Amino acid sequence: METRSLSRSEAKVVLSLEAEGSEDLTLEGLRRRAGVSAGFARKIAHGLVGKGWLQRVGRGRYLLNPSRHGPDAIPDTDPLRLGSRIVSPYYFGFATAAELLGLLSQASRIYYLVTPKRGSAHWAHAARFRRITVDPDRFFGIDRIQRRGVSLQVSDRERTVLDCLSRPEFSGGLGGVVQVLESAGGSLDWSRLDRYLRRLGSRSLTLRLAYLAESYLRTAPPPAGWLERVRARPDEPYVPLGPPEEFGRRGVHDPRWHLILNVPEALLRAEVDLR
Repeated sequence: METRSLSRSEAKVVLSLEAEGSEDLTLEGLRRRAGVSAGFARKIAHGLVGKGWLQRVGRGRYLLNPSRHGPDAIPDTDPLRLGSRIVSPYYFGFATAAELLGLLSQASRIYYLVTPKRGSAHWAHAARFRRITVDPDRFFGIDRIQRRGVSLQVSDRERTVLDCLSRPEFSGGLGGVVQVLESAGGSLDWSRLDRYLRRLGSRSLTLRLAYLAESYLRTAPPPAGWLERVRARPDEPYVPLGPPEEFGRRGVHDPRWHLILNVPEALLRAEVDLR
């Protein structure tokens, strides 16, 4: 395998980054460090990518693979480190956050990045990472954690539960959502959950959460006062528990929560029963 040798100009760039303890680099930063023209900076960047010293994380943006990673020209194998540089601001969400917080036992092959930053559908590393764009006023509920020496922004437990329930296809399906909810149950802050639900403004999300929490959180049930307060009003329409495009719109009507129970019970219990 090719050894990561450096030309004089390449060494200027890499050594200056390592001396500063920096790992993020733009083309303009590379040009300044090497003292070269913009055109030659692109040539240096191309060479450093080919030799395994840099990884492209966006248009004109790179991440250093430092010398401590060894002499061989291999890309960084830590997708969390790479993902934390792809877009800013961001947080790891859905199944990725659930796995990082210990709420899902099986990690997803796709890493989910949530951001309010708009961009084109085609972006670097799209095969490995899924970008979910949200409105700026819905970008909240974020914690910072350390994982293998890397600082990461991750949705907190309450936001992770709500994200997974709102988009179960990014969370291992509804069976995975039930597993996330049950795993988080005893440590959920229900007043925070309530604030988040109000900010998100989705009544159907509230009803579906209340139904699943009442049905599956046996050891750590939600506060009775909260359940009664969010209970369906007589005039509210019935909404499907699961995505209609996957489960259809037929099922038993639950009068307490005004839900159409269109998801088989066996599917909801599947992941929990395997534990």
